[in-house]
Amino acid sequence: MATKNNLDNLRHSTSHLLAAAVTSLWPNAKPTLGPPIENGFYYDFDFADTKISEEDLVKIEEKMHQLVKDWKEFRRFHESIHAIKERFKDNQYKLELIREFEKDNQDITVYQSGNFIDLCRGGHIDNPAKEIKYFKLLSVAGAYWRGSEKNTMLTRIYGTIFATQKELDKYLADLEEAKKRDHRKIGKELELFTISEEVGPGLVLWLPKGNIIKEEIEKWAKETEEAWGYQRVTTPNITKSGLYFTSGHLPYYKDDMYPPMKGEGGEEYYLKPMNCPHHHMIYKSKVRSYKELPLRLAEYGTCYRYEASGELFGMMRVRGFSQNDSHIYCTPEQAVGEFVNVMRLHEYYYKTLGITEYHLVLSLRDPTNKKKYHGDEDMWKLAEGLMREAAGKVDIKMVEDIGSAAFYGPKIDFVIRSSIGREFGISTNQIDLFMGKRFNLKYVDKSGKEETPVIIHRAPLGSHERFIAFLIEHWGGNFPVWLSPVQVKVLPITDKNLSYAKSVWEKLKENGIRAELDERNERLQAKIRDAQIQKIPYMLILGDKEEKEKTVSVRGRSGKDSGALSIDKFIGNIRKEIETKSL
Repeated sequence: MATKNNLDNLRHSTSHLLAAAVTSLWPNAKPTLGPPIENGFYYDFDFADTKISEEDLVKIEEKMHQLVKDWKEFRRFHESIHAIKERFKDNQYKLELIREFEKDNQDITVYQSGNFIDLCRGGHIDNPAKEIKYFKLLSVAGAYWRGSEKNTMLTRIYGTIFATQKELDKYLADLEEAKKRDHRKIGKELELFTISEEVGPGLVLWLPKGNIIKEEIEKWAKETEEAWGYQRVTTPNITKSGLYFTSGHLPYYKDDMYPPMKGEGGEEYYLKPMNCPHHHMIYKSKVRSYKELPLRLAEYGTCYRYEASGELFGMMRVRGFSQNDSHIYCTPEQAVGEFVNVMRLHEYYYKTLGITEYHLVLSLRDPTNKKKYHGDEDMWKLAEGLMREAAGKVDIKMVEDIGSAAFYGPKIDFVIRSSIGREFGISTNQIDLFMGKRFNLKYVDKSGKEETPVIIHRAPLGSHERFIAFLIEHWGGNFPVWLSPVQVKVLPITDKNLSYAKSVWEKLKENGIRAELDERNERLQAKIRDAQIQKIPYMLILGDKEEKEKTVSVRGRSGKDSGALSIDKFIGNIRKEIETKSL
């Protein structure tokens, strides 16, 4: 199996081959950027007025296979700035990059393989003719140049490649399974959520069944966090702009925020993109003593971020979301212990939900671009050191990501892996030594001296929208009983059994079980099939025999029959499953 670096080089090299094939088939197409990405690569093209579709991918693949036979190497060569500009004079996208490299005094190189030459920094394989074999083009999508809606819409072609046919076949099989589990598809089939253009893109409408899942998770999280020492608060969805100037989010974060609203006297108000500043104001509402710390404030706060339209994706990437958020205010001596407890809380949630594969990503500053970050060197080093110390006290794998820190400090993200191998960044956590000073937060220590608290940011379940989207795909819509919107479907075999079926249904509801009665004049097999399509955990089949013996015949959504039980026995069994959150 190839190492990550080798695989990245293989994928990057194949993106060059894709660009070569496209420009061979469509000479007027302008290639822009083509990086390796997780599980593959893409290349963006400006096709001008030409439209291509996924039906064109087969001929592009064929052309790639033809061209690669003559690709013996990637030859790197230098040219003068003038020569490089002349070479790419008809491609405004490459010229824009060249001018930026020139301005920053960056080395500018081009690479050639076969007859194709591209502007590139490098990172290729040694022998493309031998190594680029097991690839597949996957899809066509729109993408703005450099991710900005203000720029030209380009055509993005996605592909994947692996070192062996076996790895490629497995990935493609997993991809097919992922399509079946797509949360958008299942969410529609199970009537969990919808997104309406009339309401706005990226704004989720929870349907009754989806709302049950949302509220069950929220109820569980509130009960759990109360037991772990959290106090719940509620904050408004808007605030004066000054709060975000204090935090530093304005103007730094402005492009990700909804435009301001005008209040009295022309004062500007913003929809909140995060809960932190509001919680800081709650902390600041009274004089605090060290005896109150750690103070753990928690909220399912609704936030709004103006994500680029091209980035929106079902419930995974939205513009409005409810976040399982909290801020812990503590002394420096308490910080490591509190952060360890935060990570253990994550582990508790994940264990309960059957999520067994996850790791940490420590996001650090880009040392070459420290201007984009706030705070001094000592603050950054101390925050990083505290988080590393805490991470060292739990048995969770951690990797580092240079350049992805928040503007005011390093952070640790939890990345969880679904049952079909997809990874999701779900939760961001920080030991923050910056915002306390920024907001002039204080507590009185044992000696009567005022000190600044350490702030820990955490959101173990992330947003409802993203986390439930993950769970939909992780379970393929087969939610455990405690989360299933409908837990039991009562199926009378004939109309003669309807009266008994209604009495069973009523008793289930009296015992807090979410049940539905199928009163349709349909064949039993049709009723069973429809209940299975809706992924309902249990079906109770009621005929003359069950009515006479006052029992229920239990059938699981997998098709397994559990035989006849008294209704009280069934209720006892399912209540135990619900209360223990059995998987």
